[in-house]
Amino acid sequence: MTAGTELLIVERLSVTDRSGRTLISNVDLHLGKGAVHVILGETGAGKSIVCAAIAGTLPAELDISGSVVLGGRELARLTGSERRALWSRDLFLLPQEPWNALAQTRTLQRQLADMPRLFDGAGRGRASRVARGLLQRFGLSPVTDGSKLPCEISGGMAQRASIATALASPARLILVDEPTKGLDAACREEIAEALRVLASEGRSIVAVTHDLSFARMLGGTLSVLRDGGVVETGPTADVLQAPRTDYVRDLVDAEPSRWPRRRYAPSDTILELDRATISVGEDRRPLITELSLSARAGEIVGLCGPSGCGKTTLGNVLLKLAAPAAGRVTWSLSDKRRYQKIYQNPGAAFAPWRTIGATVRDALDHANDRGRSLPRLLHSVGVAESILERRPHQVSGGELQRISLVRALLCAPAFIFADEPTSRLDVVTQRKIMDLLADIAIAQKIAVVLVSHDADLIDRMTERSITIHPLDHSAPLGVPAFRSLR
Repeated sequence: MTAGTELLIVERLSVTDRSGRTLISNVDLHLGKGAVHVILGETGAGKSIVCAAIAGTLPAELDISGSVVLGGRELARLTGSERRALWSRDLFLLPQEPWNALAQTRTLQRQLADMPRLFDGAGRGRASRVARGLLQRFGLSPVTDGSKLPCEISGGMAQRASIATALASPARLILVDEPTKGLDAACREEIAEALRVLASEGRSIVAVTHDLSFARMLGGTLSVLRDGGVVETGPTADVLQAPRTDYVRDLVDAEPSRWPRRRYAPSDTILELDRATISVGEDRRPLITELSLSARAGEIVGLCGPSGCGKTTLGNVLLKLAAPAAGRVTWSLSDKRRYQKIYQNPGAAFAPWRTIGATVRDALDHANDRGRSLPRLLHSVGVAESILERRPHQVSGGELQRISLVRALLCAPAFIFADEPTSRLDVVTQRKIMDLLADIAIAQKIAVVLVSHDADLIDRMTERSITIHPLDHSAPLGVPAFRSLR
């Protein structure tokens, strides 16, 4: 590939913080028109920093060196306003948290319609038709889902809506940061196919992911990042099928399908749901019907189903944050603080204007150990105590996810509803966190309901699981469902 045929040339890209600590070291990327380049690595390896450096969205406290050339233009030489003029027109960055890619005060359909209207000169009618088509393409109903604000939809639905926004953009280079977290296998394949179609149309894709299966779906070229540097690169299929380094071999071996199966000896029932019907929307549309489950001390119960089928809503019912339309929830304990939730979107669980430490220490107000267990728990999830002095936007989604687990455990819980607690984590860290959660659940007699789209993870971490299925597979997701118990 010659320099004249390359859309993006990244050479010797390095990023340091003000203390001189190296975050990214000498990263090279060369993308031609219609090329796909996947950046794979553990949580904290620097994948998102590479994307931000290319897009020009690095925080001011970070210093960048090296060269980033897009379409023959050296981006480092552009002013801030010139760089911003490229956004959405020449390059599109889909951030790691889907809510950050969506306007919070506009409905999904209106903001999707903005793309063809602003960048293609489409009239209101054609823009609306394009928006409806994109919603339907990703399993979202133009009528019921398109009229909602981002705060009114699930994490998986927000992820699909944000991907649709990227696809509506005319940008030649699309940077996608963890586009499949919180999505089921079918939606991951849909997004991989959509990105492959864009590449076939001549657009270039840089995809950051910790998901090995998604990397395989995308194909193209793969760079594996570790501690800010590339340890292995080559065709994606070749690298993952026959790794040349021990590190990449360890990544492949850490996939959930290779984990040992967990066994439990549960005792008392901590929570019981009896023949519940769960409805949503102003019309009280049934989402889940006739569902019963029990959560027992010292056991993890699995909960899975397609994106938008009602798993998070079910969790709110179990925690008595919402009432079922029929049936009842019974707790064995009266102290509501002992019934905890790990949120699917950890960023929404932390006040943006407070330090992480201030929010975490709120849990200590009701804890008996006055913080003595906090350093131990932070160490067990692989998070440094210094992170407590930062604000939520200054850490990764994976770090926030692990801190959410710590905060829940500080409350001495009897029950935890863990909503996709490892969706933002790489497979190595994912296994460590899931082993920790299972060990603590057994040792401290905690009942856990674990939500995941990863069937292999549920299979390995639980002995009992419930799968919520749409009754009518031709309808949009989020229709009446039935249960099955493994």
